[in-house]
Amino acid sequence: MKRDADFLKKVRELAENNNMSATAKALKMPVYTLRARLLNSTMKLGEIPPQFARTRVTKKASKAIKRKHFDTVRTAGKAGVSKRVIIPQQIFQELDWNKGDNVVIRRSGKNKIIIEKTAN
Repeated sequence: MKRDADFLKKVRELAENNNMSATAKALKMPVYTLRARLLNSTMKLGEIPPQFARTRVTKKASKAIKRKHFDTVRTAGKAGVSKRVIIPQQIFQELDWNKGDNVVIRRSGKNKIIIEKTAN
């Protein structure tokens, strides 16, 4: 009983400013162990469990990092002499293209192709 009371007191002190995950980290135990032990202690002592602080990591105001989309351009088949290619959907989402937009495709150097949306 004394051990349970000391544990509950320690958890209540930490729970004022921390969420359950941070409290478990401070007590050097996994969250599921903390939850089970806390439930067991409160039932033995007949008390209510502590209310943990609702803290979340806030986003920084700095520029958002653009995610890189990794996908491959795949061949879709041939129609006579011409070849068809499947372009990943993320490219269209990133460039904010919609159906009916005018697109210009041109070569740049030996290995590069530039695809740009023309201004309407």
